[in-house]
Amino acid sequence: MCILMLAMQDVSVHAQTMTADAPDMPFGEYLSARHALANKQYNIAAENYFNALKLDPENIPLNLRTLSVLVMDGRFEDAIMVAHRLQSMDQDNEISRLLLFFEEIKEKNYEEALVSIDQLSSANILHILKPNFKGWILAEQGKKDEVEEIVQGFEQGTTFRFFNFFQSGLLFEYLGDLEQAELYYSKALAEPGPLNLRTVEAYGGVLIKQGKTDEAEAIFLEYLEDSPANEQLKAGLSAARNGSEIPSLVSSIDDGFAELFYTVATILMQDNVKDVATSYLQYALYFRYEFPLAHFLQAQIFESDKYFEGASKHFNLISNDSPLYFQSKIQRAWLLNDMDQDDAAIAAFEALDEEYPNNREVLNSIAEFYRTHERYAEAIPAYNKVVDLIDEEQERDWVLYYTRGIVFDQEKRWPEAEKDFKKALELRPEQPMVLNYLAYSWVDQGVNYEEAKAMLERAVELRPNDGYIVDSLGWALFKMGEDEQAVKILERAAQLQTQDWAINDHLGDVYWTVGRKNEARFQWRHALSLSPDEDKIEGIRDKIENGYEKSF
Repeated sequence: MCILMLAMQDVSVHAQTMTADAPDMPFGEYLSARHALANKQYNIAAENYFNALKLDPENIPLNLRTLSVLVMDGRFEDAIMVAHRLQSMDQDNEISRLLLFFEEIKEKNYEEALVSIDQLSSANILHILKPNFKGWILAEQGKKDEVEEIVQGFEQGTTFRFFNFFQSGLLFEYLGDLEQAELYYSKALAEPGPLNLRTVEAYGGVLIKQGKTDEAEAIFLEYLEDSPANEQLKAGLSAARNGSEIPSLVSSIDDGFAELFYTVATILMQDNVKDVATSYLQYALYFRYEFPLAHFLQAQIFESDKYFEGASKHFNLISNDSPLYFQSKIQRAWLLNDMDQDDAAIAAFEALDEEYPNNREVLNSIAEFYRTHERYAEAIPAYNKVVDLIDEEQERDWVLYYTRGIVFDQEKRWPEAEKDFKKALELRPEQPMVLNYLAYSWVDQGVNYEEAKAMLERAVELRPNDGYIVDSLGWALFKMGEDEQAVKILERAAQLQTQDWAINDHLGDVYWTVGRKNEARFQWRHALSLSPDEDKIEGIRDKIENGYEKSF
């Protein structure tokens, strides 16, 4: 069973009638909370649910809903208070029992905590986590033999071995057994399953601690090939080359629990289960609030949900001694862009340019900002600066030339655009988007028909379900006089991409040309309903009224 299925749990509470003897009916707070929660504004939702609960503290469904929202907002002091109330009413649930267990760990009541583990549910992801809970408590108590018994249980298991082996490595490293830690980190990486780059970081760190710096460098380089932007791995590689140690991921039982919950959140996010991942990230931050990776992932989740205040809060909590600090500043600038604060966003990017002069990522972000805001004339010099920084071109640089080519094209500087598209194809031959853009541009200009047709046919082979690329091929065939074949291709493009006005407009033109005039007018009317470019509206209306005459 996948970890996603185990993670899913019903924490929803249906609207209930508030108790009649409440001192004041908290309908306003309750409705405001529900509205905020629907819009992923967890801070507002938590505050309003909590205020509603003050007015109706015995309302069990309201307690349960408030508890889950307080967790998602990271308000653990209030959440634990609610958990105690639910316990006193004999209405505790999985979350409340878990929070009371957390409280026992924080208060170092380890014997009570071991008893509490057995009282936790085993119906969902806790089935996987409970042995690890025991492992961390026993490790904190120095009971290595009992930890080894738990790890042997992991060896005999057939599911989630990658997860349990990583936790085993952390446990052994915490106990000071570096050889066993190395063994289990390597076992975790060898297991099939979601890749956790945190394991690579831990494995490399343990190798360095044992003086195996060459092996550590090799492992970091291996995984950086697929994740070249991972700042933690880059920091590990630097440490291996400099002979400096990487601090252990875990230096306390609290760190152990934080790593455990962070790992769960990263796995959940591979299935995009954002709400449950948020809860586990908050659990991680409860045990270790200064946890840049958890803050960064939580900020990304909140940004994707358009909860910008929460995203900003978590980005701002990443300090300048973290390898993620630079990336968090880049993301903060993009966050301002997401919030439609364009002036503030470009000011933030320019401040980064001053702080990190000639930094490719900063300059590329500035160029992308201008491009996405259709400020093409300003984008070109920014892209030029990025190109000037290239010492040795790599395959990944095709994107840079492709995007600069688009900007040149938009500024009607076609010779420079064409040169960039050809350069992009030199670096990444047969890249479908580049093939499409260059070939369609040639067709639109009435040149290089045969070459363009071959390129578009290849692009369609590579991406047969991309409506835009299929449309380009159909339009090329139409311009080359292959009308009947163009009809078939453009009909498929319209099926693949139903909401693009230009594709429907093209299909209308072809229908008219082959004599299917009623269908042509239908397609043009449909194109008008899809908000075409302003300078195309009158032309489409004219075709609906007067028809279409092929002029090429």
